[in-house]
Amino acid sequence: MLSIVYRRDWGKAGALVLLLALLAVAVQSAKLGISGLIVELGQREIDQWATSRKPHGMREVNRVARYFTDSLDYAPDNPWAFEALGALDLARMRLSTMPRQALAYTWAARLRFRHALRERPASPFLWANLALAKLNLDEIDAEFLGALRNADELGPWEPRSQQTVVFVGLATWEKLDSGDQKRVLGALERGAVWNSPKMLEIVKSFGRFDLVCPMKGYHGKVGVQCSEGTGSVPSGTQVEQGKQ
Repeated sequence: MLSIVYRRDWGKAGALVLLLALLAVAVQSAKLGISGLIVELGQREIDQWATSRKPHGMREVNRVARYFTDSLDYAPDNPWAFEALGALDLARMRLSTMPRQALAYTWAARLRFRHALRERPASPFLWANLALAKLNLDEIDAEFLGALRNADELGPWEPRSQQTVVFVGLATWEKLDSGDQKRVLGALERGAVWNSPKMLEIVKSFGRFDLVCPMKGYHGKVGVQCSEGTGSVPSGTQVEQGKQ
């Protein structure tokens, strides 16, 4: 009789533990859902910037950034929120008129991209943005090169990561070895298929028409520059930061 009572007690305890576990899972799922919804709302705002093509200032960037910081209250490790905040940090870096503030935003972007990569290491966009952040910090090191390579390997046909690979590659061309230079040229040549106007815009900012002239995908698009034999931009020339 006593053993039967124990079994019933243990059965109730087990059921209670299971109920609490299910409740915890439900609460966590609800938090993730709310966090994802807030991120989606913030991303819609960012997407509208691209379609409207209206200039956005620091106040607008800060307003939209609050969507993503709020989402972290519900899911502290949400990689999508960290990715968006990193991109907005780079936007704030470009808008800032104070060097120290701009540097702080760039540091923050680098940390946020690193954090997001813990959850999404297969994202070419995160690797590309990490390389861009490190470029702005003048950190051309092993992490930078790894980010450049991962962005290229994981997203060879993704326009946004492809463009960033070409931008950061051309910005650090003299510091790349022949293998990485070949990697950047591959991204540039693939860009001729769908993104030749944007790629040419990047190439023009560095004056590196010598790199695209031999490529068939750009024949007829840069005829004047190639016929004039335009060379590369002199070492030490300042180049505008790319946008992402």
